[in-house]
Amino acid sequence: MDMQQLEFWHWLIFGVLLMALEVFIPAMLVMWFGFGAIVTGIALWLFPSLPLSGQILIFALVSLVSVFGWRKSRFSEANIHSDTPDLNNRLHSHLGKEYTLTEAIINGRGTMRVGDTAWRVRGDDLPSGTRVRVTGVDGVIFIVEKA
Repeated sequence: MDMQQLEFWHWLIFGVLLMALEVFIPAMLVMWFGFGAIVTGIALWLFPSLPLSGQILIFALVSLVSVFGWRKSRFSEANIHSDTPDLNNRLHSHLGKEYTLTEAIINGRGTMRVGDTAWRVRGDDLPSGTRVRVTGVDGVIFIVEKA
């Protein structure tokens, strides 16, 4: 088969195969190239004299616009504001709460107990048993100040 004689159904089959491949490569990327191939197949069906260079251009443009459009919409969802932004962030859910130091803060480091778990804390030097308020989080360390 000569590459100059691609038929519309070649593009449609290629597109469906790429979309099916997304099941095995769940990166939400291959699917958009499949979409580009399907659009190219439809364009070739509507315009049978479309040269191969035009087909490749349509495929590339539709695929890239689809990928970048999806990425833009995907990352804009991350900017959605919630009335409970710390719902699934265990550490941030403790901001503003008060606890008692189980180990003194010496040289800026200490420990406090939250429920049945001991957490490392950072803050001004304070003796064991001091009541502290969580003011921030740095990785897995609470930043505290005297309550």
